[in-house]
Amino acid sequence: MSEHKPQPARPHPDTRAPRVRIRWARFPWPSALGALFTVAYFLFYASPELVAGYALPTDWFGETMALTVAGIFALLLVFDLRRFQHRFALQKQDVARLNEQLDTAWQRIRELQLKAHTYSGHADKLKLFISDKLLEYIEYDEKFLHFKSIAREVRHNGVISFDKVQTALQQAAEQARRQQGETNTAGKQDTAGPQDPAADYQAALDAMRYLWDLLDLSTADNLALHIGNLLCECEEHYYQQELDAEAADVLPFEPTYDPRLAAWRAMSLVRPDPPPRPEGNEVYRLEDGDWYVALEPVGVLLGNENHLVLLLDNLLKNAQYFSRKRRGKSGAPTIAFQLEEIDDQAVFRVYNRGPQISEDDHARLFQLGYSTRRSREHHGRGLGLYFVNEIVKGYEGRIEVNNIHTPETEYELRLHLDNDEVLTKAVTVECSEGGRPRCLPQSESEQGTEAETEPAPKQQWTLPAPIQRIEIAGSRDGETQVLEGFENRGKQTRQDPQHPDRPHWWITYQAKRKQPTLSFEPLDLTGVEFRIQLPTAYHRLESSQAEVDENLDAEMEQLGERFSRPLD
Repeated sequence: MSEHKPQPARPHPDTRAPRVRIRWARFPWPSALGALFTVAYFLFYASPELVAGYALPTDWFGETMALTVAGIFALLLVFDLRRFQHRFALQKQDVARLNEQLDTAWQRIRELQLKAHTYSGHADKLKLFISDKLLEYIEYDEKFLHFKSIAREVRHNGVISFDKVQTALQQAAEQARRQQGETNTAGKQDTAGPQDPAADYQAALDAMRYLWDLLDLSTADNLALHIGNLLCECEEHYYQQELDAEAADVLPFEPTYDPRLAAWRAMSLVRPDPPPRPEGNEVYRLEDGDWYVALEPVGVLLGNENHLVLLLDNLLKNAQYFSRKRRGKSGAPTIAFQLEEIDDQAVFRVYNRGPQISEDDHARLFQLGYSTRRSREHHGRGLGLYFVNEIVKGYEGRIEVNNIHTPETEYELRLHLDNDEVLTKAVTVECSEGGRPRCLPQSESEQGTEAETEPAPKQQWTLPAPIQRIEIAGSRDGETQVLEGFENRGKQTRQDPQHPDRPHWWITYQAKRKQPTLSFEPLDLTGVEFRIQLPTAYHRLESSQAEVDENLDAEMEQLGERFSRPLD
């Protein structure tokens, strides 16, 4: 079998020299020579004495010969003009092709200069980043330096113990899987489930690796730079994987991970009961008690999954702490955790119905050692949000903290009753000085005998017949929500279906044979939302082809003018 010899790499078509040979329109020399001959002939024709000494035949200068010479010159002139026009058209085509090749070559040069400019800009940013961080390290207190030295010593001395524990857990997990497979092969009932030993060993192994990554972060001199270096290494492996699919089998580690699984892992760490694992490409939804979760499938991220788990774990723990006393009788979720993809960026939103952040706290929120947990039973160390901010900076992402306020709006309720009667009720919601929503009193013409004289937390009506359907339209959203399926007995509650993450209102319907009642109560949305935006692996791949800045574009245009002027 003959060996396959590698072919030499062909140069990129955009980098080769132009191969267009311009076919120039030549000078019309046949017409010029014919014109000289014709002028000479008619000169001799007009003055025969000039050639009298040469004994030329007399019929050469007759009228017939003069017409013949003029006709031949006219034909020669027409032929030469058509030939020149054809050559000129070919010249224009060659020039156009040459312009296209020059434009392609200049575009390639601009791309190369862009990459050089980008890498140079990254180097400058890295220098500034390092210099800024060196200045920040001067402000670190001795406690944190002592903490880092302890973590470094623990990590250094714990390598041997960690390897032993990890090896033991791996062997135990493999043995449990083999036993489970033999049990299933023997026809016994599958023991997979909450008491599955293999799953327990695997969970313990994942927890050990998570602990190891936390110790690895704690010993890093600069968290953001440590994560940024890891992303650069993962980016290189990711490019290799994209260029050659077979190279994925020989990579030292997986450079990407699914952020939705990382979000699920972080949520499992803070909830008392583990939620079901997300499967497939459908939106993962979870609504139980205080939680509303909606995780959409998004593009993979580069780096270590445990770093994102640590980030989300801190945000979710903060959300639990500040919202633990805000759940009202409506049962609306106090924590909303969402994931979606916007412009090739993974966007996480963590919302809680806790107290809002003041301007002073907002300015120092991500500083090392600063904590907003000031209760006696909890002494915050000021490390959680600092880790969050450093991880986001390492990803070159963006973090925003927004205070959420209860909106003031007007609602119109159309009540369709069993007796075919349709009642229209208007509710105006405003916020008190403390931010609590309340319903303004309506006029007696609208409320009848139930008119209120002061703002109330809710609006209530007594109806002449049971309800079939309710249509609710808000002045802010402009959409009408329809509530149906009311039963003829018992107390029933419904929440705002348009905003399941943070319902704006809830209604209570008390079904009775005579005079059923309906109440509308706006909900307090006061809280805080953290918005984390991280670039996906695809976005990092495409961002290297960003546009050149205005100065470089101006220089390229000036350089290209020298080639465009002679061709116009």
